[in-house]
Amino acid sequence: MFLISTILSLLYLLCTIFISINWIYDIACYFGIFLAIYLVVFIALIPGFIFFFMLTSLLWNKKENKKCKTKEEDVTILMPVYNSKKTIIKTIKSIKNQKYCGKIYLNIIDDGSTDESLELLESMNLGNEVTILKLNHKGKAYALNEGLKYVKTNYTITVDSDTVLHPLAVRNIMNKLLNSNNKTVATAGCLFVKNSKNNFITKLQEWDYTLGIFGVKLYQSNYNSTLVAQGAFSAYKTEILNEIGGWQNCVGEDIVLTWELLSKGYETNFAQNSIAFTEVPENYKDLARQRKRWARGMIEAFKRVKTITSKKLNLKSKFLMCLNIFFPFIDLALLIFIPLGLILLIFGNQLLIGWLTLFVIFLGILLCLIIDIKRKAMLKELGYKSERRSLLAFIFYILLYAFILAPHCLIGYISELINYKKEW
Repeated sequence: MFLISTILSLLYLLCTIFISINWIYDIACYFGIFLAIYLVVFIALIPGFIFFFMLTSLLWNKKENKKCKTKEEDVTILMPVYNSKKTIIKTIKSIKNQKYCGKIYLNIIDDGSTDESLELLESMNLGNEVTILKLNHKGKAYALNEGLKYVKTNYTITVDSDTVLHPLAVRNIMNKLLNSNNKTVATAGCLFVKNSKNNFITKLQEWDYTLGIFGVKLYQSNYNSTLVAQGAFSAYKTEILNEIGGWQNCVGEDIVLTWELLSKGYETNFAQNSIAFTEVPENYKDLARQRKRWARGMIEAFKRVKTITSKKLNLKSKFLMCLNIFFPFIDLALLIFIPLGLILLIFGNQLLIGWLTLFVIFLGILLCLIIDIKRKAMLKELGYKSERRSLLAFIFYILLYAFILAPHCLIGYISELINYKKEW
């Protein structure tokens, strides 16, 4: 299916290149040929290619392995904690309430909290299967690696201290990992927004976690190449984590770890029915800081992991990684395209809002529809009723969400390229 999706997407790209030539010349009359080509390529052609590839990939339902293992293996959950007094009790309760027959050990690593998180943890009767480690503040990667030293089980799960697990989350993520092929060493859980109803910023992120993050992981998993087994909730084979030395000390420790696993010939996937709910930023400043960190993490992955030259990295993973190369150019194109397009529209000129631009938006909406249908079907299987979400937030997400975050993503890309000082 990968080959079919790639060929169809390339054919789509060739067709759009051919029909966009006159549009490029029209734009060049106003802004020059270089800018005209740049805008058309990174606003219409490349996004259209990516959307089309995702669409064809999602239309293919990968068959699950029917030979399911019934034994539920013991697991250890690593939970790094830093100033999480307000959220950690709900997180621990959700772990205690797991419907899982295997033993669940919990290693809580306090990374030098200053808000009485440690005191709160020590005052709780957590039981013999919970270990609390006290560290000086050195960052999330260091905390995870210290916690990993105490893991005795064959499988390790990471959970953030603001993440609440569905009662079947551990069972479903372990079922996915255990019933995958032997090369699969990591499975990403499915994250949704816990505080989605708080304000418009969180409502936007509710759509982003559904359409952007859930959808992307869903199609990547079809190729056993989920590019981010996020630290907020993912499962790993402990032996392989130790083999690669755990998490690297960087901003995007989870993406770097996942790419390193893929570069060594291992595979990763996504447990769409293993859901957890996480806190997202509730104001624009914190959201911008988060996206800057994520963007920086992507560049870190390219710098720290051999992608193009790796001989063990399979073609599917390499292709999906290389798609990320376009993102900085798309973000810059958005910052140029939208202001220019609006200015021209004010004067009655629809030059930049051509039919090809509208078709890319249509592809995006169609993609969103397919992703949401799959999400609702998954939630129905779990007995969840999908809640109504903000239509205004959806429209804003489709038209302007990427634009308002683009400058912060660009700052993240550039910060890592010039090795600007990192902050945790």
